[in-house]
Amino acid sequence: MRPSNLFIKMTFPASLLVTLSACDKDDAKIPNILVPDAVALHQWFDSSTDALTQHYTLNSSAEAEIIGEQGTILQFSANDFTLLNGEPVAGNVDIELIEVYDRASMLLTKTSTNGKTEDGSISTLISGGEFYVNAKQDGAPLKLKSGFTIIAPTENTSTINQDMTKFDGINNCEGDDCDLVWEEADDRGIEIGEWQTAGGVKTVYYVFQNKFGWTNIDRWYSDPRPKTTIFVDVPEGFDNTNCAVYMMYDGEPAALASFDVYDQDEKLFTEHYGLIPVGLEVHFILVSMIEDEIHYAIQDATITENHVEVIDAVKAISEEELIDLIYELP
Repeated sequence: MRPSNLFIKMTFPASLLVTLSACDKDDAKIPNILVPDAVALHQWFDSSTDALTQHYTLNSSAEAEIIGEQGTILQFSANDFTLLNGEPVAGNVDIELIEVYDRASMLLTKTSTNGKTEDGSISTLISGGEFYVNAKQDGAPLKLKSGFTIIAPTENTSTINQDMTKFDGINNCEGDDCDLVWEEADDRGIEIGEWQTAGGVKTVYYVFQNKFGWTNIDRWYSDPRPKTTIFVDVPEGFDNTNCAVYMMYDGEPAALASFDVYDQDEKLFTEHYGLIPVGLEVHFILVSMIEDEIHYAIQDATITENHVEVIDAVKAISEEELIDLIYELP
């Protein structure tokens, strides 16, 4: 744990560049202090999610198939859409689709692979693809009489695993700030099969979903090594309101753990479960917004018992550069 120190904490308005001046014989100035902007960070997550949202139109009275930009296929039955009150829908329907197959997209959309176990604790999942699907007509939300099928190419996550099951995304919100947690569904699970494409036959996951929202193809992360709790010490002035902290598992390109627990007394980020394997090789990543610019830190580490990762500073980066850095991680 961080030792207790006597200090005076100064609080400034978000997104304000504060210049402090010291009075000495040279009237020298203390360097500028950049304060992370909580509102701008949430807006960045929202805008990044909007940018990844694809829009399609289909005829509700006919069978329809949509193919996403990354090869995800959505299949809808004819006359299956209704208004929320059950009234049948006729005519065109607007479909929204988000495809998430990698850690960078998980970070941008705040869809880390945190799953809720049967006892209510949170543990890490390995994903075979995350999908947001929604339907509207003239802006009015719709629901389904039966459901639709998601077909996800296994090559997008470089994994084929018989243990994959279906998880539904549940939003845990504090005001406008929401974190997505995955809960294992109790209906039809995942099937593995083949799909004929223009480029040949591909191995795919088949998922039947009877509601709109977030769906995840997942399995629980498993490692036989002894487990520990880990903590992340972020720079002064940073906390769970104005920055986000993640851990990326080396060698698992479709897993991203988020630190959604913050100890207000110790000023440390941590995680729910204390199940991180000792000896695991990982990368920690922090993102924030300062002066309307993304600021970040990425640090590699090997997990030790009661691990404390200290992040001393952040630096500015563009979104494109940040995505490239994440893709380059092992």
